[in-house]
Amino acid sequence: MSDYIEKRVVVQAVPVGRTPVVETRIDSVVGERRGMSGVAVAALVVAAIAAAVVITMLILNSQQKRSDDLLAQERARTAAAQQAPAQPAPQQQPLILTLPASQPATVAVPSPVVTAVQPPPSYKDSAPSNAALEIDVTSLLQNDPELRTYALDVKVADGTAILNGNVSDEALKQLAGKLAGTVHGIRRVVNDIEVRP
Repeated sequence: MSDYIEKRVVVQAVPVGRTPVVETRIDSVVGERRGMSGVAVAALVVAAIAAAVVITMLILNSQQKRSDDLLAQERARTAAAQQAPAQPAPQQQPLILTLPASQPATVAVPSPVVTAVQPPPSYKDSAPSNAALEIDVTSLLQNDPELRTYALDVKVADGTAILNGNVSDEALKQLAGKLAGTVHGIRRVVNDIEVRP
């Protein structure tokens, strides 16, 4: 191996005169910040979304309040309309006539109104259609004073009348069947009317 020898030389600088100091000024582009940072942009976006949500909620709240007010007004009108018929109208005092004793008093008695049941139209030349038979049977049932208050359904197919609905007793059911059988063109009656007291 070879020997390694280290030599050191010390040089001392001795000022001989004035050395000029040169100052250089370099504008640094790296250190300057222009525009907005990412955090500032994110904060503005969040603030804009929050403002939009608040405005939307205010609009929805005002619309809901308006619809609630309209609903309350409608309920008040409905309640007033329902209460108006319930309140009895003020009754007028009946007229009292005093007749002299020499004249006999006559009292008018109301008589019941009698409506004649019209028979269905007669078909002499051709057989009536199913629709015409349904109309005839329905008219006959609705013209009967005992059956007119019940909702009875009539269907006719090939001369067969099918009766449906509800009545309060068996006698009314039988009456409806008999009336349907009297219509010209009805050959058979299927009485499916239910008795519900």
